[in-house]
Amino acid sequence: MSSSKKGQIESAKIVIGEVFSRFWFRIPDYQRAYVWGKDEISELIDDVNYASEHNPEGQYFLGSMVLRKATRTMDGVAFEEYELLDGQQRLTTLMLMLACIRDRVTDAKLKGACREMLYQEENKWKKIPGRNRIVYDIRDNVGAFIERYIKANDGSRSVDLPAIASSKNLSLANMAAGMQTIHASFDDAERFQSAGEFDRFVGYLLNNALFIYVSTEDLDDAFRLFTILNDRGIPLSNSDILKAKNLGAITGEKDRSKWAEYWEEVEGEMGRDEFDRFLSLVRTIYVKDKAREGLLKEFDERIYGSKPPLLALGSDTFEAVKAYKDAFDQAIQFDDLPTALGNAYRNRINVMRKGLPSTDWIPPVLAWYRKFKAEKLLNLIECIDNKFSADWILQLTPTQRISNMNDVLKAIDGAKVPADVLDSKVFEFDGKQLAVLLDGAIYGRRFAKYVLLRLEYLLASHAAPLNLPDEISVEHILPQTPSATSQWVKDFTEDQRDAWLHRLGNLMLLSRRKNTSLGNLDYADKRVRYFEDRVESLPNSQRLLATTAFALPDLETRHKDLLDRLANSYGAKL
Repeated sequence: MSSSKKGQIESAKIVIGEVFSRFWFRIPDYQRAYVWGKDEISELIDDVNYASEHNPEGQYFLGSMVLRKATRTMDGVAFEEYELLDGQQRLTTLMLMLACIRDRVTDAKLKGACREMLYQEENKWKKIPGRNRIVYDIRDNVGAFIERYIKANDGSRSVDLPAIASSKNLSLANMAAGMQTIHASFDDAERFQSAGEFDRFVGYLLNNALFIYVSTEDLDDAFRLFTILNDRGIPLSNSDILKAKNLGAITGEKDRSKWAEYWEEVEGEMGRDEFDRFLSLVRTIYVKDKAREGLLKEFDERIYGSKPPLLALGSDTFEAVKAYKDAFDQAIQFDDLPTALGNAYRNRINVMRKGLPSTDWIPPVLAWYRKFKAEKLLNLIECIDNKFSADWILQLTPTQRISNMNDVLKAIDGAKVPADVLDSKVFEFDGKQLAVLLDGAIYGRRFAKYVLLRLEYLLASHAAPLNLPDEISVEHILPQTPSATSQWVKDFTEDQRDAWLHRLGNLMLLSRRKNTSLGNLDYADKRVRYFEDRVESLPNSQRLLATTAFALPDLETRHKDLLDRLANSYGAKL
């Protein structure tokens, strides 16, 4: 990078190989912990791998880095260092990835290149100090972790990592788990079927995957840039540009005016960001594959550029957007939804929207509604909910979950009648493994709240809408830290508490914020003072109030009952 005067702003594209050879980074102590998990890491690997295979000469955009440039002196040597304000999660993931690549390959030059990208080795004769590529100014032993598991050869395969991944140190736990995820992805024979495919991925990652960096020496300017980029301070949204392209393909002034007015009405109703997300759902319905590029490029290359085109520019696109917006309004928003569907359908959709981790299940619903309207719609929703939630609980990656929903889209596209879809194999999942996970310790797992919301649905009468509070929390019945003199300690041995504490039978949902001062009360008092006014709209939680005691037999009975209800709803033996 060329030298700059204070107040100047520099910006350029830079590939990963240069990021880890030209720059020295510092993660300031006001940055949050490293929080990327299996989903984000595996999705990044899948996306880069896809780009390396299908566009090997092109570039893959990883995102932006906002940097504050400073001069630092170490061992008498001055060098430029960059304080990272935005981009930490991806940059840290790439650092972990380089360590895993080094420990996986046998090529000495690649191993050496990875080591040089991770740290600079000291050479006192040349007055070159030892220096890590990324320094973390945080107080949770990240520096020691880097020394032992990232800088050290074979550190990323250390037998210590599973224990660290289960620790309470957030950054270290996620880094350790992240390296395990990366190695599992690299060792996946379906993802990389040969050494040549892995080499292609690595070469593309280092030479074609890139960041756009924005750098300034002034901290106020750096924070201002960070705010602008994160507030999406761009005058035109994807929907604006897509509208202009399609209006330009319409020759009749009357039609242009009609569709311009319609588009603006929808954008005003949904908001620009939400409308862009809706258009991404439409893209999925046509492409039936994971998005690999930005929304506009996806429409240009994979919808309009397909041979033959999946959709034509102009009125065809506007008609399609309107058809799926109408389907969205009715099937998802319940505007003018046929009354025959009743509250069971509405309540199921609300549980899915509140409890599932993404909206990737919505495109099949819209495709179905456009084709079959409300016919067997509740049956479809039950199948989609079962499949998508099971895939999530079974820890399939986002790419795998999206692929499975795209298989449902393909089944709908090829179906003549609803039974063609409902009787197909696209909704199958591993019921036995699902049983193991749901029967175990689920508190703290991302799916725990969804499972309990699903039980609220299963125990609702559906005579009225299920009123799910905006603020909801998962609570233990048998508390985590009962008093030594409490009834809990009399009713449960320490081994029994350890065995049952985080399992389904000991969990419930509460509305409103927890009052932790009451959480350790004995059951008789806790039931009235803690639970009673926080479960008024939650059928499963309300049932607990009818239980006057909660000893081990009560917990076991409740656990079995809830597990059986889940089993019946999944159509599996749990």
